[in-house]
Amino acid sequence: MTEAGLLKEKIGSLRWAIALSFLLTLVKGLAALFTASQALLASALDSLMDMGISSVNLLSVYKASKPPDEDHAYGHQKIESLASYSQGVLILIFAFLLFGESFRRTLAGSFIHRSELAFLAVGFSMGVNFLITAILQRAERRTGSLIVKTEKAHYFMDILSYAVIVVSLVLVRVTGWPNWDLVGGIFVGGYVVFLAGQILIQAANELVDRSLPQGVLDQLGTLIRRHDRRILGYHELRTRKAGDKTFIDFHLVLQPKESLVSAHEVTESLIEKIKKKFSNADVTIHEDPEGGM
Repeated sequence: MTEAGLLKEKIGSLRWAIALSFLLTLVKGLAALFTASQALLASALDSLMDMGISSVNLLSVYKASKPPDEDHAYGHQKIESLASYSQGVLILIFAFLLFGESFRRTLAGSFIHRSELAFLAVGFSMGVNFLITAILQRAERRTGSLIVKTEKAHYFMDILSYAVIVVSLVLVRVTGWPNWDLVGGIFVGGYVVFLAGQILIQAANELVDRSLPQGVLDQLGTLIRRHDRRILGYHELRTRKAGDKTFIDFHLVLQPKESLVSAHEVTESLIEKIKKKFSNADVTIHEDPEGGM
């Protein structure tokens, strides 16, 4: 498949995810309104978050396909980080408002009714999420895209969250204790807060150019040292991540007797090996002869 074909495949799968998440937000939101289910309301918020995350990923795919320009020499990846951070803040606000509304309705004696409608909404939502997952699975298989793979895993987790809603609805119906729905709403709402927290942490790390985790740096260091016997060491290693792109640069210490051609061969082969280890990586290596640092 050509590069244009790969881009079209990724964009198409993300557009489907956005459209179907919007549909789920409407269906579950209306069902929560008519049934007074806190768990369904929390799940509607989760679908709204899914739509936002997919939209940010779609934007990142568009921007990643554009080369750096005069005003953005390092590319446009941080647009995704900034949008993700703003999105994470809004999601947290909505989640805490949801908690407050859940307790308010419970204290006011407003409990779930029309449980048959709630079951239908959940069943419909599970079916749509399976469809989204299948679309993303196909796109991942054809493109090998990390963004699409992450999307697929996220929507699969949503399928699991529906099980919590089903259990809470069944318990309300069997036991007659309406607060099971409140428990389910809090559980799903907590799941939304957890995901929002992950978005905020990752976006903040990217915005402040935090280095890759120490375990990853250790693996990178081992890869550099073992690449070629002519390599004596390395220093001034700098790494960061923005969007789906990883930036790596360092100074490579080589034996002083190596010719420019030989040093270039070592450097280029090392860059290729690092890019195989880190997908979509931008690698810059400065060559230093021993004693010339």
